[in-house]
Amino acid sequence: MLKIKLQTRRWFEIAVWILAPIFLLIGCAGIHTSSSIAPPSWFTTPPQDTRFLYGNGSGKTLEESKQNAINDLALSVRVRIDSNTFVTNTQENDNQNSNISQNIRLSLKDISLEGLEFSRADYKNSQYYSQVKVPKNELAKTLKNQYNILLSKLRSFDAQVCKTLSILDKKILSNLLEEANSLRETIYIIAPSLSLASLVKYNDILEKNSPLPKARLIFYPQNDEDIINAISSEYAKFLKNTNEEGTQIAQNKISIDRVKNKIRISLQVDLKDCQNKILFSFQIDSTQDTKEDAIARLKVQLYKKLADYASGDKNIIPKLY
Repeated sequence: MLKIKLQTRRWFEIAVWILAPIFLLIGCAGIHTSSSIAPPSWFTTPPQDTRFLYGNGSGKTLEESKQNAINDLALSVRVRIDSNTFVTNTQENDNQNSNISQNIRLSLKDISLEGLEFSRADYKNSQYYSQVKVPKNELAKTLKNQYNILLSKLRSFDAQVCKTLSILDKKILSNLLEEANSLRETIYIIAPSLSLASLVKYNDILEKNSPLPKARLIFYPQNDEDIINAISSEYAKFLKNTNEEGTQIAQNKISIDRVKNKIRISLQVDLKDCQNKILFSFQIDSTQDTKEDAIARLKVQLYKKLADYASGDKNIIPKLY
């Protein structure tokens, strides 16, 4: 029995001596593999340089890695905005941050030949790795120039005579302010001490015309309540009816004819400012078997025309943009 135990122990010791180097090789191979698939050390260690904004990116091609690095730089600005306490518009925070990130990407594209530098590049594990940087002061200067361009467009509203805006001008103002406010917050994140002209006046104008601008609805003749109510319901999607003076005007001339066995309703629309200057005119007609069907078709056409006007489509040239 003792002899069997000694033999068993001897074989165990032999097995350890044989297998130990194998396990050691496997372990080293694992360490080598883990190290070989890791990105370059500079890729995972943010540079300690307050003068620049940095971005890292990887990709199957060098150009893809560079573009991803630019996107990463833009995202880093967005993260700074998300974590900054003075951004208080929580109600629209997600949309606002998305717009800010987009504005930064556009800005970086604009200055790619001026301030943007590709500071590092490497190829490892069949992947390209790139790092880009941009001086904060250069980026802030470029963004301020863009901000001032937007401000010059906003100043067109300084000469506002009427109490209210047209539905087109309200849309233009809203778009300009959305971009300008986002750009303003972005600039202050990059360069907090930079001086920028105020947007308070224009934000106030937009607030007074929100959620919808006011206008006086005028109908000729006024003896068909069905048609007037139907038309008014479409206008209500774009503006608020009011009797106040000094507001925009929506003048509607209605005519009803019988064409053979059908009903034709025609509507002439003149959208005017408070000084009776025509901003947009159009005429629509609806011919159907019944008056109800003619009204329903007229409503669809009216909505489409107003939507086109509000968006600036259909060869409508915005006055202020």
